[in-house]
Amino acid sequence: MRIAIHLAALAAIGILSACNSETVCTNEDAAQKSADLSAKLQEMAATDPARLAELAPKVQEMATKAAGSADDLQAACKAMDEMMTELTK
Repeated sequence: MRIAIHLAALAAIGILSACNSETVCTNEDAAQKSADLSAKLQEMAATDPARLAELAPKVQEMATKAAGSADDLQAACKAMDEMMTELTK
C-alpha cells in the first residue's frame, strides 16, 4: 500500500508540474487524468500489489517523462494515457 501512495503522489506531482494551457490537453484534462491514474494505482495496491510492484518502474518512467515535458502538456497527457492503458491490461 505504501508503494502505491508513493507512486500515485509521484505521478500526480510530475504530471501536474507539466501543466500548460496552450495545448490540446487542458489543465483540467491533465488533472482528471492524474486523479484517475492515482485512483487506479490505489486500487491496484489493494487488489494486486504484486502487479503494481512489477509496474513500478514504468510508473516512475511515466512520472519522469511527464515532469520533463513541462512545456508540453500534450506529452504529459499522452504519458498518462499510456500508463492507464498499461494498468488496465
